[in-house]
Amino acid sequence: MLTRIRELMNGSPWLGWVLAALILAASVVIYQRGQGGTDPYSPERMRETVTIRFTDTEDEIEMTRGQLDKELRRRGAQLNPGEGIINPKTGKPTGFLFSKDEWETMIARINEEKASIRSAAAEKSAKRPSVAPRPEISPEDAARILDAAKQQEKK
Repeated sequence: MLTRIRELMNGSPWLGWVLAALILAASVVIYQRGQGGTDPYSPERMRETVTIRFTDTEDEIEMTRGQLDKELRRRGAQLNPGEGIINPKTGKPTGFLFSKDEWETMIARINEEKASIRSAAAEKSAKRPSVAPRPEISPEDAARILDAAKQQEKK
């Protein structure tokens, strides 16, 4: 079997180069997938430690990216990129990531996801059929209806 493969490769050297290129391409793809790719919610990325700097006190804290994401999602419907994480010492939203571009990208992504969730919820509630209100029956009317039903049973 090996001699046959060797003869084939000696007869067509380009086939060996094609095979080598395919193996190289496959290894690059496998390596890229192992790096977490561009998924912002990959477990590896959520466990990364990020440094938050508070602009009012110049203090720095470290937290995981997952904790930062969770804290941002607990806020109102729309996030303002100019407001950061709440500084525990002053109570003001002055904590930001060092990278301004990364901060703005994160805020934009979360705002977009929140908007899509709101629109999906509104669409779902719009499709829900409305229920007609049930008329209230007085106790006297209920007794009269029961008496009429009992008389119907006797007949």
